[in-house]
Amino acid sequence: MKNYSLFLLVLMLLVLASSCKQEDEIPEFNSMQEEVDYLMEKYVRMGAAIAIIDSRQELHTYFYGQLSENNPSPPDENSLFEIGSMTKTFTATLLAGKVLEGEVSLDDPVQDYLPGEEVTIPDWEGIPIRLRHLATHTSGLPRVARESGQPKPEGYDPNNPYGAYTTEHVYDYLNNWCTLEFEPGTGYSYSNTGAGLLGHVLGLEDGTSYNQLLSREILEPLGMLSTTLDLEAEQIPFLAPGHDERLDSVQNYTAHDIYEGAGFIKSSLRDMILYLKANMGLIGDGSAYELSQQVYYDVGDVTYDDRDGHFYLSIGLGWHIHTVSEEYVYCYHGGRTNGYMAFMAFDRDRPTGFVVMFNHSVPNLISGIGEELRAAIKKYE
Repeated sequence: MKNYSLFLLVLMLLVLASSCKQEDEIPEFNSMQEEVDYLMEKYVRMGAAIAIIDSRQELHTYFYGQLSENNPSPPDENSLFEIGSMTKTFTATLLAGKVLEGEVSLDDPVQDYLPGEEVTIPDWEGIPIRLRHLATHTSGLPRVARESGQPKPEGYDPNNPYGAYTTEHVYDYLNNWCTLEFEPGTGYSYSNTGAGLLGHVLGLEDGTSYNQLLSREILEPLGMLSTTLDLEAEQIPFLAPGHDERLDSVQNYTAHDIYEGAGFIKSSLRDMILYLKANMGLIGDGSAYELSQQVYYDVGDVTYDDRDGHFYLSIGLGWHIHTVSEEYVYCYHGGRTNGYMAFMAFDRDRPTGFVVMFNHSVPNLISGIGEELRAAIKKYE
């Protein structure tokens, strides 16, 4: 009887192992679309829109899922998504444009562009934060003001964590509550405050605002007609409603000028294709885009969080630069808000690239999705 029970236990373990192995096996694919479909079946829980530019510079677009629980239609090229921190690459491109025009230098101290009677930005034993530090996350500024001891502004909402922060609140943070994490230029620490401050000072230098500068220098020249920081009434019907990881509907993110450059653009796949092409040097005057993609700081070897392997990470102006080998280097950036995820990656030398946008959000997932997509697409070059 004991032997029979042992036999049944071993048999059950073998069956379980066999089923687990079958689940983990990746099927063979006959085309790029088959592989992209397979990945999206794993990850799409609401809706997604993807554009891929292959090695022949042919465009492929794919749409998955549905807009909401009550709307079974999939997103289309005009559906609007929050792109989150991908906004930072727009901000850094604006900086690159001003450098090329001779209006600013990357080595200018940030304090030079701020109203000295209102705010004094922290330094490190007299060593100032410079514009290049804001664009490369090497300023030493903490990630967000709300994690300091500063009282949160009236009306603060954790579901819209930047909406209540005005310029005055952030100036107060810089004046009285902010301590640098390290000497500027000597380390890498991702900072929404730094990126938002960069957009703010570029608007001040321009004599307009971040919003106006963004429209004049990037959105209008590229024809990104539906891309915006603040949705107009006529754009609301095109919004793909955002959902959290439980697929509950969530409110959209908002921000005042001081944080807009860090992560608040809303855009469509149609428009992001234009932005991808501009960064790949396929349309428009690519000089500012190309300047933003140069290496300005080396982070070094970085280990994947959830799988074996590592890569060499460098930082451009806004862009992360991933060195796989001497022959293969690509730029990328992801973005996530309460209800959306987005990711863009491209290799300017080939040139190939893709952008993907989701109207649901899961913490710590978008970079992994982006890396899997990139690796899958590269097989079909």
